[in-house]
Amino acid sequence: MVKNKIKQLRMAKRMSQEQLAEKAQVSVRTIQRLEAGEDASISTLNLVAGALGVEVGDLFPTSNSEQQADKIQNAADQLHYQLDARHDEYHLFKKLFNAIYIICMLALGAVYFAVTGALRWVIVFLWVGGWIIMSPLKKWLVIQKINPKLDAKYPLTVNRVDKNGSD
Repeated sequence: MVKNKIKQLRMAKRMSQEQLAEKAQVSVRTIQRLEAGEDASISTLNLVAGALGVEVGDLFPTSNSEQQADKIQNAADQLHYQLDARHDEYHLFKKLFNAIYIICMLALGAVYFAVTGALRWVIVFLWVGGWIIMSPLKKWLVIQKINPKLDAKYPLTVNRVDKNGSD
C-alpha cells in the first residue's frame, strides 16, 4: 500500500473519479486503485498528476522513503523530457509555418508587379485573404493535426495545460 493524496487533491478540485479518469485518460478502476493505495506506473502517475494540475511529487505526502523519492524524481524527469521535446517540435512547426507563409506572401508581392490589369486585383485579394485566413488556419492545423501527433508521440504531455509551451 502506497499512501498518497490523490483522493484529497481530486476532492479539492471537486472532481469525481470518473472526471479525473477521463481527464487523465486512464480507467476509473485505475483511479480507484490509486486512491486505495495500490502502486502505479510512472506514466500513470504523470497522467494523473497532469490531470490534477500538480507535479507527481505533490501526489504523495512528504516521505523519507528513498525508493519513493527515486520513483517520483524519475517520473518528473520523464515528464520534463517529453515536455521539452514536445515544445521543441511544436515551435519548429510554428517556425516552418511562418516561413512558408512569408515566402508565399513575398511570391504574391513579386507576381503583383509582374502582371497588369484585372489579374492584379486577384493578387490583391489573395494577399489580403492570406492575412485574414492564416491565423485560423494555423490554429486549425495545431488542433486537428499537430496536437494529436504530438499527443501520441509524447503521451505524458496529453493533459498538460503547458503542453505547447508559451504561444
